[in-house]
Parts: sequence; C-alpha cells; structure tokens
Amino acid sequence: MVTLRKPIESLARLNRQARERSFDIEDIDWGRSVERARPWMPEPLGLLYYATSYRRLDAGVRRRYNQLAALSLCEQFILFEQAVIRALPGVLARRDLPAELRESLRHFIVEEQKHIEMFWRLLERSEPGFYRKRTPKLALPSLFHSVMMDCAVSSPRLFLAWIWLTIFLEERTLFVSRQFLRAQRQMPETIDPLHAEVHAFHFKDEVRHCQIDQHLLTVLYDPQPRWKKSLCGEMFHHALRAFVFPGRSTRRILALLGKELPYLRDSVIPRLLAELPQIGASPEFHMNLFSPTALPRTLRLISLYPEHAEARRLLPLAPWALTRSDAGVAAPGR
Repeated sequence: MVTLRKPIESLARLNRQARERSFDIEDIDWGRSVERARPWMPEPLGLLYYATSYRRLDAGVRRRYNQLAALSLCEQFILFEQAVIRALPGVLARRDLPAELRESLRHFIVEEQKHIEMFWRLLERSEPGFYRKRTPKLALPSLFHSVMMDCAVSSPRLFLAWIWLTIFLEERTLFVSRQFLRAQRQMPETIDPLHAEVHAFHFKDEVRHCQIDQHLLTVLYDPQPRWKKSLCGEMFHHALRAFVFPGRSTRRILALLGKELPYLRDSVIPRLLAELPQIGASPEFHMNLFSPTALPRTLRLISLYPEHAEARRLLPLAPWALTRSDAGVAAPGR
C-alpha cells in the first residue's frame, strides 16, 4: 500500500482555516503596472522551453513567448475553476452529503469565484487590448474535450472524472505557484511582480483545496461501482493526455507571435511547430512538470487505483514506471 507522507487534515479543521485565513481580492496591489520588460512566469513552465529550437530564439522573442504563455496559463485556471463551480451544485444537491463536506464545498465555490475574478483582472492589466471582453483567447479546448468536460460537470454523480481532474490540476496549481514564489524570492528581477503576487494569493487557498479533494475521493468516489470507476479512468486518461502531449494553446500563441513579429513566420515558427509533437516525449519536460517532485500526491493516488492503468502509461517518471522495462512514453496518437 502506498501511503501519503502527510496526513490529510480533517474537514472541520479545513473549514476553520477557510474562515480564518480568507483574503479579499483587494488585498492584491492592483495599482501596480505589469512590467513588459520582464517575463511574466518562470521560463520552464512554458511548453516551448522544451523544444530543440527554443534556445536559438533571441531574448526578446523568448520573453514575448513567455508573456503569451503566461496569459494562456491564467486562462487555463479560469476555464478549470469555472468547470468546477458548474459541477459542485450537482454534488451539493445530494442529501447524503456529510455536513462538514457540504460546508467545505461552499467555501470552495466562493474561493474559486474569487480566483476567477483575480485572473481576469490580471489578464486585463497584462493585455487590455486582448481582453476587452472576458473571453479566452489562447486556452481553448478541443470539441472532444469540451464535450467530455460538459458531461462531467453536468452529471457529476455519473461522470466522476471531474474529481480526478480536480486532484491533478489543483496539485499542478500548487507546483506552478511554488515556481512563481521561488522565482520571486531567488531572482525577483526575472519575474513580473503583479503576476507573481496573484499566483502567491492563489496558492493560499489551493493548499487547502488539495486536502478537500482527497475527502471528495473518499466520500464520493471510493464507494462507486467498478463500471463508473472504469468510465472515469478512460475519461481521465484522455484529459491527462492533453497535458502530457499539449500543443493546442501553443499553436495559438505561435500564430499570435507571428502576427506581432512577422519575420518569424518563414522559418522559426514552422520549425517550432514541427518540434511541438515531440515535447511530450522529452525526459526534461516530464522531469520538470510530471515527476514525483512536481505531483507527489497525485502520482501516489493514481498508483492506488487500477482504472488508471492507461493514465500511468503517460507518466514514465512516476514511481511505478521507474522499475519497469516497458515504461516508455506513449507516442502521440497511440
């Protein structure tokens, strides 16, 4: 049996923390300007960082790519947190939901609404011309993933993948936030202060949300029949694959970069697009973003559930893969 390093806090304690540690969105210094001469996120969080040709880009191009990728990251958080908010009313409608978990989920909804507003404000201050209307420009899921997510959030008691996607994405949020905090602490000149501050405030709630996620797993997922868990495993595998072999948002970023810097269109952008499918097989990519260092709790939990066998095959640097001779990275399309 795989055990977690740290015990999970009780719901009563988590609810008390939600009341005592709440922050107001106005606690963020919205009066400061976003600094366009700096990167807006730590460089290794950008997908193209792992492309062979990335190091040959000049500093200005890398910085602008970084800024656009930071916008895409904010949009991803908004889309995910909107989806969670859509799913939770169906969960709260259950009469058998424990009272303490019901309270936790109500705090959860309020906090996710605050995060959504936080990231929209950051987007508007970063690129006012892009976000005259609050609509995503870069992080647009495919039709397949949109339909799958709609199914999960509209029928959360039938399609349970939203629970596992929440577990994965909220621990990923902790990892991302820690990268911002580290950059701000160790190399403050390399990161925009407002972006760093917003991600630091995001971190405050997400630590507790990751604990609530495991209570969701115990209360709502573990008692379910095998067929529901098998369906969940298939859906989660497809969702995870979009993160392990990403590219949709990056293609939109490169298209925008080509409009802003037309001289990149002839050779630089085509070369980066050609390299994009191979990034998901990069050991450095997996080491930085999908290793036990980045996702310790998620990887331990995935190892405990047989319905996640296909998801495990996508993660060659996870503990279960390190002693297996057949633990290669699955190629895109397989």
